[in-house]
Amino acid sequence: MFLVAGSVMLTLVLFNQLREKPLTGRLYRQPLALLICASCALSTMHALPLIDWCMIVATLLFSFGLGLIQGRFTPLLNHDGAWYLAGSIMSVLIWFLSIPIRFALKYVSIHYLASTPSLNGSSSFIIYFIFVAGFLLGRYSMLLLRYPSLLKNVGQNEQKLKRLREVR
Repeated sequence: MFLVAGSVMLTLVLFNQLREKPLTGRLYRQPLALLICASCALSTMHALPLIDWCMIVATLLFSFGLGLIQGRFTPLLNHDGAWYLAGSIMSVLIWFLSIPIRFALKYVSIHYLASTPSLNGSSSFIIYFIFVAGFLLGRYSMLLLRYPSLLKNVGQNEQKLKRLREVR
């Protein structure tokens, strides 16, 4: 049952990575919201050991780096005057490469540093939020480096998309 559910989830993620997404401010607010949620959750926890802070920083750095690579292979498309982010096979491969990183970091911390991170179980969502936020921030940072006028175009693009929806 878990194999079927996991296969369906991976297929959905694959199609989501390949589909075109309209370029809106939501794409930039999403990673910031994830970081704020993770920060709020961390602030309610007891003091974390050093290994957890190392895991958080390493996760953020690795995911940001992979996001930069993915952003390098993310094309922008223009349809009817509106901009869209398009997926690519390379960005899907990079996304799949990112999955084992969390497990590798945990393995290194347990077997080589002889420390068990306390951010597991019900609090492991914090690491995943930080990972996804770093990945998205890296991706959008690379897009901003590749297309410096992109930030200015986001507001205009939202207006064009709204007009296109009204016309339909």
